[in-house]
Amino acid sequence: MTRHALAALAAITLASGALAAQGNEEFARRQYESGLAFMQNGRYNEALKDFEAVIESKSSVADNALLQVALYYLDVAHDITASQSAVNRLLKDFLNTDSAPMAYVLSGRIAMSKGRTPADVDAALAAFERVPRLFPNDDAVPAAGFYAGETLRVVRRTDEALERFRRVSLEYPRSPWAVRARLRAALCLVPGDRAPRALDELQWVRQQLPNSPEAADALNLNTILYRLYVRLPAQPAYAFNGRYKGGEGTKFKDVFGLAFDAAGQLLVGHKLGVTVFDAKGAVGRTVAADDPSAFFIDERGRVVVARRDLLIAERAESTPIRTSEQDGKVRQVEEIPSAAALSTGDRLVVDHKGKAVIRITPTGSYAGKFAAIDAEKLAINRLDDVAVIDRESKSVAVFDRDGKALTRIPQKGPGYELDHPVDVQFDPFGHLYVLDRGRASMFVFGARNKLMTTVTIPEKSPGAFQKAAAFALDRAGRLYIFDERAQTIQVYQ
Repeated sequence: MTRHALAALAAITLASGALAAQGNEEFARRQYESGLAFMQNGRYNEALKDFEAVIESKSSVADNALLQVALYYLDVAHDITASQSAVNRLLKDFLNTDSAPMAYVLSGRIAMSKGRTPADVDAALAAFERVPRLFPNDDAVPAAGFYAGETLRVVRRTDEALERFRRVSLEYPRSPWAVRARLRAALCLVPGDRAPRALDELQWVRQQLPNSPEAADALNLNTILYRLYVRLPAQPAYAFNGRYKGGEGTKFKDVFGLAFDAAGQLLVGHKLGVTVFDAKGAVGRTVAADDPSAFFIDERGRVVVARRDLLIAERAESTPIRTSEQDGKVRQVEEIPSAAALSTGDRLVVDHKGKAVIRITPTGSYAGKFAAIDAEKLAINRLDDVAVIDRESKSVAVFDRDGKALTRIPQKGPGYELDHPVDVQFDPFGHLYVLDRGRASMFVFGARNKLMTTVTIPEKSPGAFQKAAAFALDRAGRLYIFDERAQTIQVYQ
């Protein structure tokens, strides 16, 4: 070949390579977008396939795909080990990409998912603090500040948490993290008897983003505070608002539990399983089970039903529940009157025979005794605090997620006396609602176990609940109480 021909061939080869690289890059971007779409639709296996292919492509979006994988394992699968592995790979192979700052944020969140010891808290805060130091102008900086505040909030370092949240809202007022920080600040203020300031924080969110999901959350939280801190004492906190219209007004029988899921759907547990009603009261689906005794919604949003000695997750296998006796022998748990899931994925199960609450891993293995208490019902709040009705003392004990006793609402106190408490729930601010069948009343307790209000309807008046069995709170703090005499769910707001 002549020199000119060789030069022309080399130019063609280089151009072809560039076009191929450009084509591969474009394809990787399309596949990344495909993965995001699958993730948003809940088709996680398909999303992971796309993300893994993008990671292997070594394109400019490979780091973004790896970040999505890490987020999936942390927030959806609750597999801390897998999420940590993805974060480690990202910080090793893609440290100079735009995903690295958020990888540090995830590293801090993973540290807090592992535990809440001083060492865990310090590791989490250190990871968050690296973000503004290493990437001072990145969008992940306000995210790191928000999660630093959240870390301090869950370990009850409230004043420090408020400082972090305020810093985010002041320094990054146009960031979505500023709005989230305001919402969390409100949750910090109420337990410290600063409800009026919490109302101001929530009103700011509603004014800044009036049509956003955060504004809807703020309105619901505002409604709870108005009911308990503004309406009282001039007006009753609650009034009967009619019967629940779900199921076209049909009578409910043998109801043992009520709950709302993250989508605002009401779930009703009964002798044939759990019926899910959509926001309009229409039956969405029924999770069938033969004579269950309890149910809860797990960390993946699945309905988990307790039946005799089993936990049966929706679209999953049954898990036999076993416990260990003092002599080391293993026995089946024969009756489960209540169960719930911690944010870690561990299950807390009431062992009626053993007069204890036991901890079960997500795979069904016995992890130890959570609390030695003859429990009736239990409930878990956003901080993983656990409220347990003590059948023997007719009181309510509150533990942290490691089983350490935090406080106890005694059977009798200023303005109230519990007779037969049958159900218990937290609202987002940590107020504790106790349904007492014996008193035909609902008691609401606030900070330091102070009685906020009592809901009692005279026996022959509309809305009376003389044989209450279970209740649920919706996002705005409305009460849904099932009464066996009326065989209906009655609503109070």
